[in-house]
This record gives sequence, C-alpha cells and structure tokens, in this order.
Amino acid sequence: MRYLTQKLKRSRDERIEESMKSPQKIDISVDMRFPLSNSTNTKKYKCYMCGESWDSQKSHFSKSAHPKYQANNGYIEICNDCRDKYYKKLIDFYSGNEEHAIRHMCMEFGWVYHIDALTASRQISADRSRISHYLAKKNLGQTARIGTTYFDSIKFEFNEKQGEIVKSREQAKSEESTITATAVDRWGVGFTESDYKIMDEHYKMLKRQNPNCDANQEIFIKSLCSLFMLQTNALKRGDSDKYIKLTDQYSKTFTKAGLSTIQETDNSANECLGVTLATISQYTPEEYYKDKELYKDYDKIGEYFDRFVKRPLRNLMTGTTDRDTEYFVKDSADDVDE
Repeated sequence: MRYLTQKLKRSRDERIEESMKSPQKIDISVDMRFPLSNSTNTKKYKCYMCGESWDSQKSHFSKSAHPKYQANNGYIEICNDCRDKYYKKLIDFYSGNEEHAIRHMCMEFGWVYHIDALTASRQISADRSRISHYLAKKNLGQTARIGTTYFDSIKFEFNEKQGEIVKSREQAKSEESTITATAVDRWGVGFTESDYKIMDEHYKMLKRQNPNCDANQEIFIKSLCSLFMLQTNALKRGDSDKYIKLTDQYSKTFTKAGLSTIQETDNSANECLGVTLATISQYTPEEYYKDKELYKDYDKIGEYFDRFVKRPLRNLMTGTTDRDTEYFVKDSADDVDE
C-alpha cells in the first residue's frame, strides 16, 4: 500500500516521461480505478500513464468495444492527452507513417481498423490529433460495416484476401480468372493473382538470363521467384525487417544456384557482335568467306559481258568464229566443214 501511495505522489509529467520512453511499454502498475486516499483525492478514474484522476470517464477517456474493457465501463486505460502523446510517439517510431501508427493503436486498444476511416480523418482540419479524428470516423461508412473491434478488422481482411486467393486449378482455368493453368501447375494454389503475376514475370526474366539451366537450377529458379514475390509483398506492407531478411536469403540462394546475371558491359559487346553477324548473314552469305570464287559472279553480269560483248568483238577483230554455246544452231555448212 505504501508503494502504491508513493507512485501516486509522483508528478504527472514524470509518469508520462517514464511511460513514453518506449512506444511498446505503458506504465500500468496502478489500476485506473484504484481508490485514492480519502484524505487527498476522491476522484476514482485514473490514467495508467500519467496518474491523473477524474470523476468522469466520458470526457477524459476513449471508448473501446474490446471485451477486456468491459469491467471498466468500456473505456481504455489511458486518458485522451496521453493517448495523443502516445500516438505522436508511434508516428516517430514508424518514421511518420500514419497508417502504421493508427493500426498499431487500433491493435493495442481494440479499435476497428480500416483505411477508409483514416482517409476520412485526413479531410478534417488539424484542430485535434489524427487519432482523435480517426476515432470520430471509425464508426461510419465501410469501417462501421466491418465491425467494432480490431478482431473484426482481421476477419474482414482475411475474408477479403481469401476472395483473391486461387484455391484450385479449375478456378484458374475459369473465364473470370486471368491466371493460366500453367502458372498454377508451376507454383501451386493458395496465391493471389498479383502473386502469380510477380512470380511468372520474375521466372521469365531468370530463364532469359539462364536459358541452359539444368534440373537443379530450375528448382532454384522457382525458389528465387517465390522469395522475390515475398520480398515485393513485404515492401508493399512497409515491413522493412522482413524485406531485408528475404533479400539476404534471395542473395544466398542465387549464389548457391550458380546462376548467371546479365553483365551489361559484356552483353552489350556480345549484342553488338551478334547484330553485326546477323547483318553480314543477311547481305553477304557466310560461304563467301570460305570460298570467294563461289559468289564471284553471283549476279551473272560478268558471264553476260563475256558472252555477248567480248566474244563478238573478239570474233570481229581477230576473225575467230567462237559461238555462244546456248544459242548456237548448227547448219549444213557447218556439217560440211566438219
């Protein structure tokens, strides 16, 4: 009893400072409804964080539908001032990310969470803290249809996710689905359409870089695609720790697989050489470089000049009777001469 009395005598600012040292630790050593000494204070509703007491909960504490607050008339254990300060602490903790900070508070105090309520709260002037505006909007629109507690939010998100997940190959083959049966055969069921797309695109990229991979490398490639999909999803969620771990695992798996990457410098040179060879093949056959006599008179212009220009002139100038083998027709005089 003496220990509790000493704790109550500490100043409010001291208790707040101690409780706010970590966003995950709140001083709950004194029950908020613990009756103070009748000689000093008769107020019965006490804040766990700052130690301040009030006669009424309604004006100083926030409501929560979570069952753990039923015995406390449905009010959370910290006052509104401490709630706002705690929210600011979480904003710093999450590097200014309001969505993460509010989700954290909803999880801790059992409030329903939905992005629509956060969006609506941002449209209100900043006369109060963001969490105050959020609490004012959480029971409206889509958020109200989800439920009243954070557990309801989890169920809603799970059901929404389940609606996107492919559960069978037959579902993938349906007209409504954009997922191919090949993708389901390759990756299995239980992923969203977005997951399949991420893995398929990464698979194609790795196969382009490693067209002659063996069976073991094919297994590694599939593992890398799954890791890349998890990396992407972690990045979308803002889970930097998970993303870093997956990136490290991806790097180790890639090294173990012995796969090659596109070397920009070498590849650019190879690509230029390939284009050059293709151009040569298109306009100058490779056989020319093996036997240059083979295509010496490819268009037959030289042969035409010999037959119909040089031969007649030679006959005229020298008196010879060279005849064109293709157009020469023997007559009787020729037979007599022979």
